[in-house]
Amino acid sequence: MEEPQPILENLWWVIPGKLAGVRKPLPEEMAQLKAAGIGAIVSVMDDSANLDLYQQANLDYHWLPTKGGKAPTVEQIQVLQAFVEQQNQLGKAVAVHCTSGNRRTGTMLAAYLILTGTPYDEAMQIVQTANPNAELREAQLTFLQSLTEHQ
Repeated sequence: MEEPQPILENLWWVIPGKLAGVRKPLPEEMAQLKAAGIGAIVSVMDDSANLDLYQQANLDYHWLPTKGGKAPTVEQIQVLQAFVEQQNQLGKAVAVHCTSGNRRTGTMLAAYLILTGTPYDEAMQIVQTANPNAELREAQLTFLQSLTEHQ
């Protein structure tokens, strides 16, 4: 298995100092994430791996399980929005992650931006600029477009 990209090289901000995406962190990388300003984690992996790690690292966390290649639910995005706002009010930046930190993470971050008033095209541009590897699947793009229509 090839070595993962160093965690700080994989950390990508959509709202600097407030909201970022990242790949699934390894136990030895938790201190680096915290030093980079991450004070809370949202896992969108479809298994609960790492949740005990965040607890041990004394990081607030939320688990919003989403299947790979699939879109989250509107309810999950609303929970994400509330969690991010709560953590930001406490002065903590939030990192969202899936396995690689690309598709599911990119979808969640774009959905957060759209739900908080960013137009679809601008939200997609922010995500693509921050992480060119965030190539979203059709189901994810369709979800984001429908989210825009309901704003």
